[in-house]
Amino acid sequence: MSGLGEIGEGFWLAAGAVGLAGLVRGFAGFGSAMIMIPALAVLYGPTRAVPLGLLLEIVLSLPFVPAVRHQVDWRRMALLSVAGLAALPLGVAALLLVPPLPIRIAMSALILSFVAVLAFGWRYTGKPTDLATAGTGLLSGFLNGVVGMAGPPVVFFLLSGPYAAAEVRASTVVFFAIVDAGALIALGIAGAMGWDLAYDVLVLAPIYLLAAWLGARAFGHAHDALYRKVALGILVAVAIGSLLG
Repeated sequence: MSGLGEIGEGFWLAAGAVGLAGLVRGFAGFGSAMIMIPALAVLYGPTRAVPLGLLLEIVLSLPFVPAVRHQVDWRRMALLSVAGLAALPLGVAALLLVPPLPIRIAMSALILSFVAVLAFGWRYTGKPTDLATAGTGLLSGFLNGVVGMAGPPVVFFLLSGPYAAAEVRASTVVFFAIVDAGALIALGIAGAMGWDLAYDVLVLAPIYLLAAWLGARAFGHAHDALYRKVALGILVAVAIGSLLG
């Protein structure tokens, strides 16, 4: 049976969470998972919420990637993505085997440390090293597998470097498309995917896509300073939400 079932209170809660997640993702290029997956997990459990959230992310990424591909550093993106995909199986294993609370606490502490550094205005003006890029990808891939949230390490990595808002947003859109596809494959191999998810995706995807389109239009009127403030605010919300989830 579908997780959504009949249209009722559960459906409207899921639709509201997905709509808000779409607005955030369309504007910032990341952050939707921290809104959508915890809400869906409360309604349907984490082992259903994570693959459902990842499927919706893939549906959203398909129309966005062609539009932003020219703003991406593809060499660095390849290194990020390969490292992220390599760490995915470990994250999926943790999702199925490890209690979620220790992982949420560790992730929250890490994110808040990231935000504190950026809030004081620190930025790395040189070219990021390959080692730092690979390490970021590994951490993001692990988090994507275990909690469906690849964003915080990559966003910190990009915001701390010499990248404009449009480049940060474009890079996150492309990175998520790659690692989310890998996470879905890993979940499928682990037996955590079912065809009944297709109904939920068909019902929720139009809401998610429309909200993301509205968020993308809002991004077109934003400047770099506003984007950075919004991005840091989303990271703080991720950290707090992880502790309370």
